[in-house]
Parts: sequence; structure tokens; C-alpha cells
Amino acid sequence: MAGSEASAYLFVHFTGDEGSDRDEQIYFALSQDGQEWRDLRAQGDPVLSWQGGEGGVRDPFVACGPDGIFHIIATDLSIYHRGGWSEGKASVNGSTGLVIWDSPDLVEWSQPRMVDVASSIPGAGMAWAPEACWDGDRQQWIVFWATRAQRREPGNPLANELGDDTNMYYALSPDLRTFSEPVKWIDRSSSVIDTTMLQTADGWWYRASKDSEITLERTRNPYAASYEVTRTSDPNQWSYLGTLTDILGNGRYSSHYLEGPELFVYNAADAALPDGRPMPFGLMCDQYAEARGYLAFRCADLASHDPKDWALAGDINFGQLKKRHGSILPITQAQYEALNRSFSRN
Repeated sequence: MAGSEASAYLFVHFTGDEGSDRDEQIYFALSQDGQEWRDLRAQGDPVLSWQGGEGGVRDPFVACGPDGIFHIIATDLSIYHRGGWSEGKASVNGSTGLVIWDSPDLVEWSQPRMVDVASSIPGAGMAWAPEACWDGDRQQWIVFWATRAQRREPGNPLANELGDDTNMYYALSPDLRTFSEPVKWIDRSSSVIDTTMLQTADGWWYRASKDSEITLERTRNPYAASYEVTRTSDPNQWSYLGTLTDILGNGRYSSHYLEGPELFVYNAADAALPDGRPMPFGLMCDQYAEARGYLAFRCADLASHDPKDWALAGDINFGQLKKRHGSILPITQAQYEALNRSFSRN
């Protein structure tokens, strides 16, 4: 891992234009400060491609394991090949597999593989928007994603129980090759999707999800299953912290406008705003409803409901490509230079 040596950032994303089979693939962008981003390739020239399964990948997430191996995990989905959203029925008969690449150095990448994580869920219609967090205490990956469970089966712990069919599930893996059976993680009356999670240095796990809002929660036990959001003093359950709407008082920060929340931590040199306020946590959200790309927030304390601890990230230049539901990884200067040297065509 880059660790304390991190001084730059890699943004892994897809473009989401869905106009050709080159749009729903993997693109890279680089930044030295998290403010100014430079695309390494132009539209139609992805860094990594997936031709198996549905012939496209979306929602890529990049992570580094304790062994120093990097992984990209993504949704197996092509709206282009399905003929669009209205006719494609992507959540009804979609892929229940995730696509994974591995790399020792962010430059040389393995052939992509697809792993089936969701087919045992009753009436599973898809496996979307995956992320993977390493649990150092248990020495395993927590891999989580959204699945539409279209059949209700009383007594089946994987089946949908509350109103909307779309829930969050997780599976466990020591190596992102073999996976446990899925566990239903979040089941709410509204659709819940696009969960992102990180662990802070004090041992708390935080997550943000798109449900009826962009909802924030925390726990000491990331494996705890939850239903409707609730505030609790039990540290081993997920406790509701608030939503972007009620923290910042802006209705345009609801899930009607935003999706794909993505939590990350800024490098030490970039952890404060220009006025000196420490704001080490980043939360990006995709302004999907207006096709305006990312809106970025900064946060001093993810547990805080005080709007003074939250701020818009300011005038970020995300580059020329429209970036959809991706992820940011802090990297070293050497990794930055190697990525630029190996992949840049701009």
C-alpha cells in the first residue's frame, strides 16, 4: 500500500455515455492534489477492457490488499449491448457476477475474471456497484454489492423482506478468488444501492449509501445486518448519523439528484482546506439526474452532524471525460509517474 508515502491519486472510472462498447470500460485519471485531474486516455480508448459476460464493465472500485497487490472490481454490465435502459431489463435478468483485475504495481494487470457472487439470492436480477474492504482483524475481504431479489421466500435469509426488491449483500474472501455464500447486509423499504465504506484509524467503520437519501452510518462491526436506519448506542450495530440533506440543508443533495457515493481519505499534504481547516475525508457523489458529473464534499469528522464539519470541496477540475461511479486511490509519486509513463496518450 502507498501508506504514509502517498502524495498523489489514481481515479478509476467508466464514462457512462453508453454510446459505444468502449464507453463502459475502465479509464484512469491522475492528480497530484485531488483538485486537478488529468485523463490518461481519450473517450473510446480505455486502459482496461472486458469482453466477456455482458461485454462491458461499470462502477469500478480500486483497492490495495495487505500484500501490496492492487485489485479492480467492477459490475459486469453493458447498457450499450442491452439496447438502453428502458429495453435492457438490466436489473431483471442481469449478470450475477463481478469482474476483477489484479496488479502488483498498477501497470501490469492480469486478465480479467468473473466471479459469481449473487446467483444463490432468490430471483437475483443483477450484482451492481461492488466495493471491497480489507478487514485486518479477521484477515479477509468484505465484498459488497447491490442485488435485486425478485422472489420472496419466507425463511430464506437471502430473500427480500421489506418493500423494495433491491438490497445490499456481502460475501467474504481471503483472496478475491474464492468467496463465501452471500449475506443480506441492508434491507430497507426503499431501494438501497451504491454503498461505500471505510475504516478510520480509531476502529470505526463508516458507510454511505444511496437509499431515499445519501445516508451515513457507522459501527464497530461491519458485518452487522441492518434494516431501516436507526440511532443506537450499541457500537456493534449500524447507527444512523444523518444524510447529506439534513446535515447541509440542501434538497439537491438527496438521492433524487445524487448517486454513487464514494468515501476516501486525502493524503496528509491535502488533508486541509485552503483556509487551514482540517478536512481529511472526501465524499464524492455522481450528479446523475442532471448528467453533471461529480459533486465532491470534504469532512472533518464522519461522525459529525455539525454542518461546520462538512463543506463542498470547491472548484475541482475532474478532467475532460465525464466520470461515472468510480473510485479514488492514494498512490505514491513513483506510482504516479509509472502510470503516466505507461498509459498516457493525452
